[in-house]
Amino acid sequence: MSVGVIAIALFNCRCTVPKLPSDSDSQKQNLTAGVVQREIRKGMTGGEVATALGSPNIVTSGPGATEVWVYDRTFTQVEAANAGTGVWFIIGVTSQNAAVARSSQSTLTVVVKFDAEHRVSDIAYHQSKF
Repeated sequence: MSVGVIAIALFNCRCTVPKLPSDSDSQKQNLTAGVVQREIRKGMTGGEVATALGSPNIVTSGPGATEVWVYDRTFTQVEAANAGTGVWFIIGVTSQNAAVARSSQSTLTVVVKFDAEHRVSDIAYHQSKF
């Protein structure tokens, strides 16, 4: 009498695993082009901008007490697919697993210029995905 197959199992898992933010990154995760368009307006104070966008990555000063704040954010998304098959026999186990991962990155650079009265005079941003 031959050994029979007890079970055949096929597994397929596809999930997206975002980069988990630390407590200090929570406001950075909320920075999007939509937030900039919706929240930032000419004439706002630096405090209002900081409340809406968080702390900038770079602050530079210019002539006549002007300032430029630069926000530079990079977001990474990893998509992992795991496929495995397993066949269990009465006397042994055979299994095969394969993993595939894809990632994409998005960048957002926001430039906020302040005039001599420390109010927003200009806003520019650039967003890319690759």
